Amino acid sequence: MRITISLVLFSAFLLFSPLKTLAAGGAIHGVVKSGDKVVGATVRILELERATLTDAQGEFLFTNVPSGTYTVFVRMIGYASAKQSVQVSSGTTEVSFSLKESAIQGEEVVVSAMPDAQDLYQSVDSKSRIELHQSPGSSFAEEISDLPGVAVRYNGSAPARPILRGLSNNEVLILENGLRTADLSTFDPAHAVPIETEAISEIEVVRGPSSLMFGANAIGGLVNVITNTIPTAAADGISGRVSATGNTVSNLYSGFFNTVFSSGGHAFSISAGGAHSDAIKIPEGTYTDPSQTPPHTYQLDTIPQSFSRTSEEGIGYSYQGDFGMIGIGGKHYQMNYGIPGDPAELVYKSPTTSRIQQEKFAIELRGIFDINGSFIRQLRLNSNIVDYLHSEHPTLEDTNGVVSEFEQNSFHQNGYNTNLQFVQQRMDAWQGTLGLFANVDNLTLDGPQPLGPNSLTTNLAGYVYEEYFVSENTRLQGGVRYDFDRIKTNPAPNSAIAAFQTSDTSRTANAVTGSLGIVQKLTSELTASISAARSFRPPTVQELFGFGPDDASASFITGDPSLVPETGVGLDVSLRGQFERFSFSVSPYLNLITNYIYSYFPGPIDTTSTPRYPIRKFAQTDARLYGFEVSTTVELIQHFSVTANMDYVNATAVRDSTQPLPFTPPMKGLLRFNYQDNTFGALLEWRLTASQDRVGLGETPTAGYGIVNLGVGVRLTTGSAAHTIGLHCDNLLNQRYFDHLSVFHQFLPQPARGIRLIYDLLF
Repeated sequence: MRITISLVLFSAFLLFSPLKTLAAGGAIHGVVKSGDKVVGATVRILELERATLTDAQGEFLFTNVPSGTYTVFVRMIGYASAKQSVQVSSGTTEVSFSLKESAIQGEEVVVSAMPDAQDLYQSVDSKSRIELHQSPGSSFAEEISDLPGVAVRYNGSAPARPILRGLSNNEVLILENGLRTADLSTFDPAHAVPIETEAISEIEVVRGPSSLMFGANAIGGLVNVITNTIPTAAADGISGRVSATGNTVSNLYSGFFNTVFSSGGHAFSISAGGAHSDAIKIPEGTYTDPSQTPPHTYQLDTIPQSFSRTSEEGIGYSYQGDFGMIGIGGKHYQMNYGIPGDPAELVYKSPTTSRIQQEKFAIELRGIFDINGSFIRQLRLNSNIVDYLHSEHPTLEDTNGVVSEFEQNSFHQNGYNTNLQFVQQRMDAWQGTLGLFANVDNLTLDGPQPLGPNSLTTNLAGYVYEEYFVSENTRLQGGVRYDFDRIKTNPAPNSAIAAFQTSDTSRTANAVTGSLGIVQKLTSELTASISAARSFRPPTVQELFGFGPDDASASFITGDPSLVPETGVGLDVSLRGQFERFSFSVSPYLNLITNYIYSYFPGPIDTTSTPRYPIRKFAQTDARLYGFEVSTTVELIQHFSVTANMDYVNATAVRDSTQPLPFTPPMKGLLRFNYQDNTFGALLEWRLTASQDRVGLGETPTAGYGIVNLGVGVRLTTGSAAHTIGLHCDNLLNQRYFDHLSVFHQFLPQPARGIRLIYDLLF
């Protein structure tokens, strides 16, 4: 594993060096009831990012809590969420929660948006692992596709990628535990994000410009996938999760376990798991690819080359004391998956990228230190080191009919990401955070199709985020950030591309960005907000200097060194209501992006390599995106609710002529009938998608469709363990439909009917 030794030693020093107690503390003990005890409820101290579960008596305990005031948040399926403010000094502070049974979840808390900001002007959502099971599919992108404003660019489940408000790729940032994943998933629609789906405990989605804390690539929003690589100590000696999933649509079977051993403030975890799936089934029938000359017709019942194999192993340690916490965790992840494409290419008459192999080693370091100084209350450190390997393996039939596989290209990237935050003391009506951010990606490419030069990309930033409480019901939130970005290409004497052998170019960019918003409590149930934000994204090394044939996308990539950074101005308005038996949100928005970077096919075919692919160029325009998101949930009678949501985005290039942007999601909606009590659950949903005839260059229109999904579940408790079993039927009517966001929607449909069986054990 090629990881910088000095950084590993530095991490070990921070972990094992003597830690001084900075403030005397105590403990928080509580009970969660709803007439009777509630077992397995999630309890969180928001300011400390600590979480635990209620035991067999419905009780929970946090030890080594520094003195101060904290918000304790309780969440449980079948009950309305609740939170309380708790004052901790020496000794044990007692708190109790009486939850109301409700099919409406109630308030959500998204920790990745802003520190200590529990009521935000941004549109945010979070889904727990149990809630993620409500969506079909086997990737995290598919599992959040039922949220308003969220869609999926589909290229098989493995490389599926979320689209937020019409933006994806380099405009939407995907994080794991709040950190960059250091992968190359934005290089190509065939590249997957190396995150094990079974390891996910929660996903947070922030829609709209979110560059303040996380920098470039969040011009359209972010998705934070929480996998708990670093454990937190629990009151019980042994705790954890065991999960298993099966799905007939791809013959999927997967499993994962994470076990945490706690003693005092120490926590040690081990985890392992993986997934195995075959080609994804589609409704059996005849399919025609109109892009071929003459058009090719196929008799198919699966998406060719859509298999996937994954595995992950992890280990972690943390210590929690009066000073706060510090922890370190590491994992090894592998993925081997097929690239769907035109079935004619899979006859191996020409080179075809049949599979991609990924391997990732990652180390995370996290610390929360309670300073309790006159100005700084808390210091937060979140860092990772990632060693990422990626190779593509085409197959080729020779003149004797012998099929062989070879390595077409390889990518090796070392990534280093650090976010250091100084959380301020509350001073009169002010509270806020100062932050320092650094991200470094060292990329090496090799093989007959390297696609780009070797490069070192560095981003350094500093930011300030502040909240001002005008009154009890009025809050101003704003911040400013300075970014410095540098791309340095390095010569690769052995490169197959002559231009990369001597490439030695440096590009720098810097920008000041910021946001300003107001959150207004109109009543105890109604909250309105409005915000404006300026965001920034410099072009990537591929967009600037990419050059060469790419089998995975069947195109010849041509970068443009004259590209300049994107800048965006976003405006969001939101009205949210939270009543006892009714909740809703309405969020219209406008996003104007200057120098928006996109790729397109100008028409010519490359004649310098075999096979001869159409040229795909990067260019810039000005983009205008506007739309809305609407969501409502009504509890008709106890335990029975109806949820409806809808979203729409209009994405247009507006610089020289008006032209729809490619991969713009059509208007979609959801109608879900849900029954949920503390034991049983059931859902029946209808997912509707309108036709899309506003198409970008090279796209074709698609028809609308409606899909019916059905699911039932049961939750059982034995002692302090909670068992959840779910059975789902996706695409109940086995409908043949074509999703506009699918890379191959011109000739291959979406998955056929599938039966999913899910088991989760929390203990």
